[in-house]
Amino acid sequence: MTGNIAPLNGMPLFGWPDQREIDVLQNQRDQLAERIAKLPRFSHRRIELEARLRALTEEQLNISNRITRGRRPHP
Repeated sequence: MTGNIAPLNGMPLFGWPDQREIDVLQNQRDQLAERIAKLPRFSHRRIELEARLRALTEEQLNISNRITRGRRPHP
């Protein structure tokens, strides 16, 4: 019966706080995207907000990878 183990498709037990952080980051990204869309294409403010959006996206992806791999950062 050892060969009948179903693969784990759900969230890891300790991944929920990270998932909540991802949700918060996604909300911030959505708000930034709305602000960016209202600004002229080559305005300095838009460029700064786009850089912040990229940083938030990178942080979100890092947390997502951490959940997938089941690891937390070392203190």
